[in-house]
Amino acid sequence: MIVEKRKNRRMPVIKKFDEPVMLKIDDKKVPGIILDISSDGMQLLTYANLSLNTEFYFRINIPVLRTETISGKVVWAKTKGDMYNIGIRIINMDSIDAKHINRMAIDYNDCENKIILGVPDVCSLKCSYYYICEKPQKIMP
Repeated sequence: MIVEKRKNRRMPVIKKFDEPVMLKIDDKKVPGIILDISSDGMQLLTYANLSLNTEFYFRINIPVLRTETISGKVVWAKTKGDMYNIGIRIINMDSIDAKHINRMAIDYNDCENKIILGVPDVCSLKCSYYYICEKPQKIMP
C-alpha cells in the first residue's frame, strides 16, 4: 500500500506550459518544464542536474495562472535520459496563488473521479482547470 505524503492535491500541467519556467538559482537562470504542481510541491523536468537542497525562485506566467515569485527546494532527483526529473518542495508561495492552485487541483481531481464513476456531463465552464484541460470530456463554449 502506497502512503500519500502530500498535504495538497496535485494537477498535471505539462500540455499547456509550452514555455519553460525559468528557475533563478543564484545568478543563473535554468529552464525547466513543470509536469505537475500543488501549493506545496511540484515535479519538474530539466536538463540541469540540480543537487539536493538547491534553492531557487520562479514565477508561473500562463493566462489562467500568473503567480508572484515562488521559492522552492530540490528534495529528490532522477535521471530521465538526457534530462532530470526533479521533485520540488515549495518553500514560499503567495497565499492567493496557493489558493488558486489548490482550487485548480481540486477541480481537476473531482473531474477525474466523476469520469471514473461514469457521471454524465462532468465538464463545466466554471471549472478553474478548464483552460489547461485536454480531456476528451471537455465541452467547448
